[in-house]
Formats: sequence, structure tokens, C-alpha cells
Amino acid sequence: MAALSDYLESGLLNHVFRGQTFPKPRVCIALCSGVPKDSDTGSTIPELPSGITGFTASTNYRRLDLGESVNQGDIYWKHDPDNISAGSGVISNSGQLVFTTALQDWGWVSGIAIVDHPTHGSGNLLMHAQLDNPRIIYTGDNVKFDYGTLEISFK
Repeated sequence: MAALSDYLESGLLNHVFRGQTFPKPRVCIALCSGVPKDSDTGSTIPELPSGITGFTASTNYRRLDLGESVNQGDIYWKHDPDNISAGSGVISNSGQLVFTTALQDWGWVSGIAIVDHPTHGSGNLLMHAQLDNPRIIYTGDNVKFDYGTLEISFK
């Protein structure tokens, strides 16, 4: 994960340096047709559509909800002791992360966003990045991140 949002940067700075509280967020992963900007929110990121305008059919796209980090964080993320001793602040997914099966074409997926709300078009953007292997998602496809492939660090 390459970039922190303006929202997360402000929250962390105020928490660390000004003594303000910044609650641990719910962690949800959104797929994007482009790369979000630092100033985006959960409603302005270029997220994939969850439905087709003018139709009642759903694409079956929805954010991957990993729950409250205070309760669920150790289930989904690992911080390898070897990374700590090597001076690396990297965590990665501790299991496979799989999105729902596409019921209609989702189109081009080139970015990812971590947001704090499970509902499409809601919440705050926390982090974002361009995917190393962007692709078109067709009907019947599943997007997944295998064990250890979704790495997050502060650089």
C-alpha cells in the first residue's frame, strides 16, 4: 500500500503530536477502476460499480469487510518478526482475501483502497495504491489476494 489519505495523515498526526484521539477504524478493501487520490473519501474514490445504472441487476461487487481492527486485526494481518528485526514496518494479509464472484463484468481494476466503512460509496479513505497487475474482471471472475501478497507499510 503506497499512500496514506489526507484523512488518515491528519488523524495520525493529531493523535501522536497533539494528544487527540483517533479511533482504530473498521477495515474494508475496495477495488477501483483508477487510483484514488490522497484527498478522496469513501464516496469519491473511483470504486467499481455495485450495480448497473438503469438496471436492477447487481454486478455483485461489494467491499471486502474485514471488520473492526481492534477485534479482527490479528485474524487478517501478520507482522513477521523477521521484518521487525530487519527494520521493516511491513504487515501483510495472513490468509487469502477473496471478493465475491462477478455476476456481470466489473471492468478495469487498477487500484485498491482501504476504507473505514463496508457500504459502497461511504466512509473515509485510509490508504490507496495502484495494483501491480491491473486487469479486466469479467462475469464469473473472482478477485483475490493470496497469502502475504497484500503488503502495507509506511514509507
